[in-house]
Amino acid sequence: MSDKKNYKVVDKKEENKELTVTVSVERDFLKSFRDRALKTAGKDLEVKGFRKGEAPEKIIIEKVGDMAILQEQAYISLNEIIPNLIMDEKIEAITNPKIEITKITPEENLEFKATFALMPKIELPDYKKIAKDVKPAEKVEVTDKEIDEYIDYIRKQRAEATYMKKKTSGEDIDEKEKDNLPELNEEFVKTLGDFKDMDDFKKQLRENMLKDKELKASQTRKIEIIEKIIDAANIELPEILIEEEIGRMSQNFRGQIEQMGMTFEDYLKQIKKTEEDLKKDWHPDAIKRVKTDLILPKIAKEEDIKPDADRVKKELEHLKEHHKDINEDHARVYVTHALTNEKVFDFLSDIK
Repeated sequence: MSDKKNYKVVDKKEENKELTVTVSVERDFLKSFRDRALKTAGKDLEVKGFRKGEAPEKIIIEKVGDMAILQEQAYISLNEIIPNLIMDEKIEAITNPKIEITKITPEENLEFKATFALMPKIELPDYKKIAKDVKPAEKVEVTDKEIDEYIDYIRKQRAEATYMKKKTSGEDIDEKEKDNLPELNEEFVKTLGDFKDMDDFKKQLRENMLKDKELKASQTRKIEIIEKIIDAANIELPEILIEEEIGRMSQNFRGQIEQMGMTFEDYLKQIKKTEEDLKKDWHPDAIKRVKTDLILPKIAKEEDIKPDADRVKKELEHLKEHHKDINEDHARVYVTHALTNEKVFDFLSDIK
């Protein structure tokens, strides 16, 4: 039981590397956040005769209801309590807890359950031997045929773009014009970029295609290495981590569908599946992702692998430029984690 006056731990239960803590929050502590809750609940309210967000308490309550205010108080109090709970109970959590409010009334203590995913036991295999045994990426090359095929692809794209431009401008145009490919000459090549002549264009195209092939071959080998390490590792994986990863996958997938101009619901009807069906399909991949995200930092710790400080700073600045409201501390953790994993991949790939 915690010695804090504003809350006490009622029960603790650990199962499958998940710790569920039942907590009772003093009602006076909950009440102390009423003003903050009112301000939050009323910040977007537009009421005639008052500036936005400055409506009086009575009107805010009429608009949003007493329970919404109480729930906002609960969220504020939980944000205050959770960090102290983690420190007081010495909880080795590896993710934010899953919260379930079990009792919330104006005149009684607030009660909630916080379920934490605990750092699982990770037994690494001989990852250096595994990496060494994976065959080096095969040497790749770019053939003249591939060069010609890609150039034809570019010409077809240009022909279709020209056709669509004329069609949208109202011109009376024959459908066959889509097949009128631009002549492959130095004039055409110079519209594609800063190229001296045809030979320079083909040379740079070959170099770029070769780099792309080499990168793909390298990435394929890195994936094979980590998958073999995952298969040989022994990890007690908390289910809550898998659920969170599936949640992220679902959110990202929804965004991709909406960018295509389709609602997620219409997509599900089209493929004749439910969201639960998709989540079941994603489950094996989610497990693989979570294990990767646990194994790479473990190897980084074993090998004392750290990202370059200057690169962390550069990537952080890049993130802040594109996301003005980003939390800098969270962003630094994200960037450091991503760059550390990248270095571990490179470390494993370089083992011969």
